[in-house]
Amino acid sequence: MPSRSTPVASMVLAGVLLTAAMPASVQAAPASPESRACARALKLLGLSTEVVVRVVDPELAAEPEAIRRVDAFLVRERDGRLRQIIYLNRRSAPVERALEGRDIDIAILAAIIRHEIEHLRGAGEPGARLAERAFFQGLVFAGRVPSDEGLAYLAELTQVVHLREAR
Repeated sequence: MPSRSTPVASMVLAGVLLTAAMPASVQAAPASPESRACARALKLLGLSTEVVVRVVDPELAAEPEAIRRVDAFLVRERDGRLRQIIYLNRRSAPVERALEGRDIDIAILAAIIRHEIEHLRGAGEPGARLAERAFFQGLVFAGRVPSDEGLAYLAELTQVVHLREAR
């Protein structure tokens, strides 16, 4: 599983967006798989218009390797502030699976977005991971995702955290 996110300092994203004009909450072509997946994920989060999410293709970026390593990322402006946009890597495995529309994959996408929202609110990596996990656990306990798949994903999240901490 790729790294969840990373603030990317002064990354040039010119030409990276799959599209630039659409509903305020999701930046992708209307009725595209990207817009449908993001809209469903934001609905799970209860944030249909408060968060701007853009899907980007790493192959169109000035620094594609930086984007290929993550599922989602934020951009830091030259003045040090975080741009209030969550970028999703169109080619990451969780995003590609979410585009297929399965409920579990939309829930995982929502958890990834939740992680980034916490960074936008000022949380560091441990706080963002905790919020991501708590959100997803809530979906499992509420029966919004199948428990066997949900618990498997939570175990995978735990394993990734332990691997990172061991480094």
